[in-house]
Amino acid sequence: MRADALRRRKQILRTSRELFATHGANVAMESIAEASHVGIGTLYRNFAARPELVEEVTLDMLHDVQQAAEHAAEGLSRGEPRAWQEFLDALIELNLGALSESLSLQLPQTISDRILQPQRAAAQAVSRALELAQAANLVRQDLTGHELITGIGLATRPLPRAFASAAPGIGPRLTRIMLDGMLPNPAKGNS
Repeated sequence: MRADALRRRKQILRTSRELFATHGANVAMESIAEASHVGIGTLYRNFAARPELVEEVTLDMLHDVQQAAEHAAEGLSRGEPRAWQEFLDALIELNLGALSESLSLQLPQTISDRILQPQRAAAQAVSRALELAQAANLVRQDLTGHELITGIGLATRPLPRAFASAAPGIGPRLTRIMLDGMLPNPAKGNS
């Protein structure tokens, strides 16, 4: 693939992720093309149909989770405790809650091997980083990788507008409270 075509494809994926997280995976393909600064024909040349685009966004998200986990594991292996917090920050920045919810509504009931294999690889990488963080006493010993990802996914789901408007900053605060509960010695009442 030519460099300019690859850049356009990456831009479409990046824009789709943002729009899916904000508006759900049913956002109009025309809106994705417009926000990506490409014509609708270019969008459909890259992704022939919405399911193909949703699958690619899912793969892109899984790849980012795996990379963040591998990076954290490398840092933790070198004795760098800040790598764990950087990993948590990266997971939060990925907006897993909003993306997971919107993508789950679009993916077929039977997930293809094309997604299952990267999903397994990402889960293994998360588990490895978590094991290293637990060995360094940076996180609760009873926390599993599935609980970590699910917890961050739940904490980063979009809040109803009424809550977000009435209490600005509540989303990040609740996320911080949830992460504090993952610490090896959570505050009383949070265990």
